[in-house]
Amino acid sequence: MQDFPWWNDSQRKLMADAEKLTDEVLIPIAEKCVYKRQFPWEAVREIAKHGWFGATIPEKYGGHQKEWGVTGACILCEQVGRAGSLSSVYCTSIIGAVQQILHDGTDEQRQRWLPKLARGELLGSITMTEPYAGSDIAGIETTAVREGDYYIVNGIKRFQTSAAAADLYMTYVKTSDDPGDRKKYRHLTGMILEKGMPGFSVERVNDWLGAEGMYNCYLRFDDAKVPVTNVIGGEGNGWWVMMRGLNIERALSAAGPLGSMREAMRYARQHLERRVQFGQPTGSIATNQFKLSDMYSKFQLSRLLIYYTAYCADLGREVPIEAGLSKLFASEAGLEIALEAVQCMGGNGVMKIYPVERIMRDMKLIQIAAGTSEVLRLLIYRMGNNILAEDLKAPLRIIDEELKLPLPVGKPPAPKTPRDEMEVLKVLAENYRVNPGLHMSISDIRQFLDAPDEVLFKHLDALEAKGLVSQWQNRKGQVELVKPTLAGIKEANPPEHYRHIPDWVGKEDLF
Repeated sequence: MQDFPWWNDSQRKLMADAEKLTDEVLIPIAEKCVYKRQFPWEAVREIAKHGWFGATIPEKYGGHQKEWGVTGACILCEQVGRAGSLSSVYCTSIIGAVQQILHDGTDEQRQRWLPKLARGELLGSITMTEPYAGSDIAGIETTAVREGDYYIVNGIKRFQTSAAAADLYMTYVKTSDDPGDRKKYRHLTGMILEKGMPGFSVERVNDWLGAEGMYNCYLRFDDAKVPVTNVIGGEGNGWWVMMRGLNIERALSAAGPLGSMREAMRYARQHLERRVQFGQPTGSIATNQFKLSDMYSKFQLSRLLIYYTAYCADLGREVPIEAGLSKLFASEAGLEIALEAVQCMGGNGVMKIYPVERIMRDMKLIQIAAGTSEVLRLLIYRMGNNILAEDLKAPLRIIDEELKLPLPVGKPPAPKTPRDEMEVLKVLAENYRVNPGLHMSISDIRQFLDAPDEVLFKHLDALEAKGLVSQWQNRKGQVELVKPTLAGIKEANPPEHYRHIPDWVGKEDLF
C-alpha cells in the first residue's frame, strides 16, 4: 500500500510487515471466525506476538511510541481492518485503556498496566454509553460513591465493544449530583474496572448489524468495589480524561474502515475484470469505470485525511476537527464504497461467499459507533466556529462612492463617537444598503461607533421605543442583533440615498 512522505522508515516497514501478516494469516483466521461467529482469539494472539498493541505506548513500558506512534497505530488499524472487524479489537484496546492511562494515569498505574497492554496480555475496552445516555454522554447515570479506599459502583453500560473479551474497562461514572459540578463538567470520574471484580458482570451480549463474532455487551455494576488506586485523573476529572481520548479514538476508528474499503474495491475490481456480459468484461463499461473511479477517489481522500491527522497528533498538536472529519468522511465514504462494490458485483455482491455484503453491513455500523455522523457534524460546526472564527470573519464593506455599490473597504475607518441616537440609526440604515436583509451584530456596530455599552444600548433602547429599530435577544436576554425598521430606514435618510439604478436599465421602464 502507498506510504506518505512524512512517514519514517519504521512506519514504512511496519506497513509492509502488517500487510504481509494480514494477507497470510489474519484474513484467513478472521474470515473463518465470521462464518463460525467466534471471537478471533487466534488472530488477536498473532497481533500481540508482533507487539502491535504497543504502537502508542512509550518504549520504557515495552511499546513502540517513538518509532510508530499514532501513525503506526493507524497503519495497523488499516491493515488489520482488511480482516474485517478484527480492527475493532485492536483499536478499542488502545482507545479504551492505553491513552487514558498514558496521559492521565499515575506512574504506578502506568507501570502496572502499560507493559501488559503493550504485549497484548491485557485487552482494554472503553465503557461510556448507557441505556439512557448515548451521544449525551454528560448524562451518565452510573454512580460511584466513595467508601474509604474504594468506590462502590452501581449502574448499567451498553454497546461496549470487546466487552467480555477485555480485561481492563475504562469506565466513566457519576461521582457528584451537585448542580454546580454538573455545570462545570466536574461531576464525572474515570476509573479502570478489571474483569473478575465482584459485582461487575456481563448482562447481555448483543446480536447486531455486522461484526459477526465480535463481542458487544451490556455491563452491570451491582455494588462493584473498585479501589481508589484505579481512578484515572482524579475524582471529578472524568469529562476531561474522556475528551482528551476522543481525538485519538476517532482517528483510529476512521483508519479501520480503510482496510475494509480496500477489500471491497479488490473484489469489485476482480469481478469487473472477469465477468463477461454483452461480449465484453463488465469493467469495460464506462458506468462501471466511473464507479471504480469514485471508489478510488474516496479511498485516497480518506487515507490522506486520516494520516495527516495522525501526523499532527504525533507532533503533539490538538486535532479535534481533523479527527472528527476523519471519522465522518471515512465512515460515510466506506459505506458508499461498499454499496458500489456490491452493485458492481451484482448477484455475487449479496452472496455471503464474498465479504463485500458483510463489509457493507460493517460500514453502516461504523457510521454510528465512536460518534454518529450527526454528532460529528455538530462537533465540526462548533469547533470550526471557534477555531476558524477570525478566518471566517466577513470583511467590512461600505458603499463605494464611484460605483455606488458595497465593496470591501480594506482598512476599516476609525470609529466615531455618536453624538445622539440619530447617528446610531444612520449606521443601521447604511447597513440596509450594504447588507440588505441582514441584522447588525453589536460588534458590527462597534466598527463604526465608539461608545460605552451603557451609551450604545441607551440609544438603541430609545430608538426601539420609537419604533425605529428592532433588537434581537439571545436566550440569556442579551441583545445580539439589531436592524432598522422600515420607519427607521425612512427616518435616517431620504429615498434618493438608497436608490441605485444601473445604467443599462431603460429609463422608460422606471417609475
